[in-house]
Amino acid sequence: MECSKQSSKPGHQKAAPKPPSGRGVSSKVLSCLVSLLIFLAHVRPALSQEAVTMSLASAQAAEARHLAATTIGYYNLQLGDSYWNFSAALGADYDSNVNLTQQNAEDDYIFRPEIDVKLLMPVSDNNTLNVSLGAGYSAYVMHSELRRYYITPDTAVSFDVYAGDFWINFHDRISVTENSYQDPTVANNGAFSQLENAIGANVVWDLNKLVLRFGYDHVNYSTLASSTAALGNPDGESEVFSASAGCMIKPGLQLGVELGGGILNYSDSTTNSAFGNATDWNAGLLCDSQFSQYTKLHISAGYTQYLPDTQAASGAQDFSGVYASLGVTHRLNQYLDYTLSAGRTINFAFSGGTIDLYFVRWDASWKIFQKTTLSTSFDYEHGSQLGLNAEIFDRYGPAINFGRAITERMNATLGCQFYWRGSNLAGRDYTTFIISSNLRYRF
Repeated sequence: MECSKQSSKPGHQKAAPKPPSGRGVSSKVLSCLVSLLIFLAHVRPALSQEAVTMSLASAQAAEARHLAATTIGYYNLQLGDSYWNFSAALGADYDSNVNLTQQNAEDDYIFRPEIDVKLLMPVSDNNTLNVSLGAGYSAYVMHSELRRYYITPDTAVSFDVYAGDFWINFHDRISVTENSYQDPTVANNGAFSQLENAIGANVVWDLNKLVLRFGYDHVNYSTLASSTAALGNPDGESEVFSASAGCMIKPGLQLGVELGGGILNYSDSTTNSAFGNATDWNAGLLCDSQFSQYTKLHISAGYTQYLPDTQAASGAQDFSGVYASLGVTHRLNQYLDYTLSAGRTINFAFSGGTIDLYFVRWDASWKIFQKTTLSTSFDYEHGSQLGLNAEIFDRYGPAINFGRAITERMNATLGCQFYWRGSNLAGRDYTTFIISSNLRYRF
């Protein structure tokens, strides 16, 4: 993946009527930019899957925003110099175990109306404003106490500035979890919901063969569930710093180094020693390789250290060790594309406090039906809590999803997800399966 200086500075021509092509950037340059952005999502040491992590929301938001901005015909309304996309969706789910309990599991049906709005506004030839908003409501039929609003992970305000060899991105990203099972540390609680807001900036300095990246985010975590469900889960905030340097050794091979660090504070860390104020840092090496037209590989590995404030959290544990991340994207043949990701992280955004997490995820896209998309996945997670409770858990499960266009503006999806969770603590095992359907209309 080799991007010249030209590819790091798109948008130097006047905007035409249609936003995707109006920035005067060739398809080759756009493809190179998108590849760079996806690569950035993998190499941020403190924000992605390398060392200490917050969540995947920021990576998902960045990828979705830039893919949307470079897709022909994506926006369906022009108001002056701004371009808009509106869509609405209605989901209907069945959950066999809404409270994630080991015994006496209770099922329910959930309806989810949702609205999504996206805005692209070229402020100048070198500055672009992107706004994305997705919000909905989960209406549980039989468990009214679980009803709640949610905000999708790609909701963000983002402003891009291109100046010479620099690309600067200012952003504010917000999300509210939709389901308790989105957090693998949650058990015996169907009402857990967390707001996460990250405001910060990323800077990319493209020196042709050498690319330097710097990032900073201030992140707030707030539990939005009832007082009973939120017991022992204080609000928190963190300062996250990252830097990396990647050098193009030859076409298709980039090697580099990465550094990261963070400061974590909870609003009341003395009430639960699993939630302790802490600092962390990490340093490592990374490699990004395009083996062939159909195979990409990303590897990063290094050393990380997590240092809790033992006075505020006497039960917390110091941690130091190796972190690693592997990502493979491969097109096997005309019928199957798949990605495989695996690694070890220290994640402090979970309900269970700080978690030493091993993960493996396999995603596959099957092109065996002419008008219907088919995707499958399998997840495995092994986590150890770095706190007084010291829970050790395993969670794994497969998923399958179908998608089909009903009309030019409407599409439908149908999916099924299974989860099995086992814990060394009594009463924190569970099994659940979710059947979900969704109709989306694009105005």
